[in-house]
Amino acid sequence: MRSLVYRSLILILFFPACNPVKKSTLISSPQGSTKIPVWSSPFMKGFEKALFRTTLDVADKHLTGISIIKKTSDTSFHFTFANEIGMTYFDMEIYRKTYRPDYIFDPINKKSFLKILQRDFSILFFSASEGKPVRRYIDKSTGEAIYMYLGLNLYAALDTHEKTLIKLIGWSNYFDAVLVNFTEYENGFPNQVQIVNPKIKMVLTFNMLGS
Repeated sequence: MRSLVYRSLILILFFPACNPVKKSTLISSPQGSTKIPVWSSPFMKGFEKALFRTTLDVADKHLTGISIIKKTSDTSFHFTFANEIGMTYFDMEIYRKTYRPDYIFDPINKKSFLKILQRDFSILFFSASEGKPVRRYIDKSTGEAIYMYLGLNLYAALDTHEKTLIKLIGWSNYFDAVLVNFTEYENGFPNQVQIVNPKIKMVLTFNMLGS
């Protein structure tokens, strides 16, 4: 399963250059040919908290359990992840550009890893389209509408019929390019969210349990 995820991501991402999106898979859409949709992360407007069955695979580590994501303000979220017997892996506050680690399981308490994880969560929690210049493309293989947000190092794929976010691709450097997938929507919120970062061999999967 993990190898399938990595292979599908490699079709979209490549790392020799700063921009991880393979432009050869995209067709430019004429400016003004369609209305650019307004969207935001499902974790922004109206979100308060949710409970997820969660798995984390990173390098040789495999962690499973239950996580809670709670919006604590307009600029912060709290992430708690523990196994079924109550051993905590993560207890941390996430901000747009930084994080506060209240507790991190020692085998994964590495500053370099946590910095990348914070960036991944920032893309998941805080991404939005309003007021940002954009270019529109069509993915030749899937027909998806892909929007590149200039100056943000961010691409978004949207289901324009359902008006839902399908995936986000973001990066700031060679090591933290990330794909975030949103699937199985119900009442406007995805029942599954998956964060994939192939450079550090990380797959973090959230399956909705309740809110």
